[in-house]
Amino acid sequence: MNGIVLKNQNGYFNVLLDNNETASCRSRGKLKKKTDILVGDYVDCELDDSGQMLIKDVYPRLTVLHRPPIANVDQLILVSAIKSPDLDQYLLDKMIVLSEYAGINPAIIINKYDLDPSHALSVRYYYVNAGYDCICTSLETKYGLENVQMLLKGKIIAFSGPSGVGKSSLLNYILGSSHFISGEVSSHSGRGKTTTRHAELVRYSDHSLLMDTPGYTLLNLNHLMPEETAYLFKDFRPYLGKCRFNDCMHDKEPDCAVRDAVQNGDIQLERYNNYIKLLSELNSEKNRR
Repeated sequence: MNGIVLKNQNGYFNVLLDNNETASCRSRGKLKKKTDILVGDYVDCELDDSGQMLIKDVYPRLTVLHRPPIANVDQLILVSAIKSPDLDQYLLDKMIVLSEYAGINPAIIINKYDLDPSHALSVRYYYVNAGYDCICTSLETKYGLENVQMLLKGKIIAFSGPSGVGKSSLLNYILGSSHFISGEVSSHSGRGKTTTRHAELVRYSDHSLLMDTPGYTLLNLNHLMPEETAYLFKDFRPYLGKCRFNDCMHDKEPDCAVRDAVQNGDIQLERYNNYIKLLSELNSEKNRR
């Protein structure tokens, strides 16, 4: 019997089976040695002689995210607040890069629109211009909430972003229930307090599962290589391969098509500056290894 892993509770896996029922499953001994089982894994289950449901096999993963470890995410919704906590656009651009690296085309929500509408709309323009679906929302005024469902595409949909930006509240609004615990922003640090402690998929419809991932503070970029970073900026792709040098890093090299596009206004300057900042960070990491 096939199913999807919804949750891992101390070695017992809550699995949504093909018959639309859930079962608590253990992992077969041989399988434990072969692979870790992740939330989102498609698995094959069977009953043992005692009536315990066992996971006997894990199907190949289409995508894997590492913070937290999640398999087979079809859609990643990156949520940031325009204020409280203040928007960190470089951090959001890094999350987009990691999504692209995982093979997932992300969508973006700029929440708490009511706290600074003009800034929120300018940020939305920035990401739409870079080629991403992006909407502004406010749970206080209900602004833009009718557009959230338009972003939900695929079987497994994960929400990610810093703590305190409203991920859990948005998910509760979508689900029409208070399944996820909402956090608040610390008056001391100005950052959100983490409320989500584990990865868990929740049924949204017959065809979709939603997940709230723990809020991130630091992003591990060790697995990214500087030379592959430009391709992960979607708005750079039309210009890649058109530079004078095949190994152009689009930094200080002459006759660079990407830099020309920035000068011509075809690539936004702030987006390019975030690329250079990320490139510098990756090179520093590479030199430390």
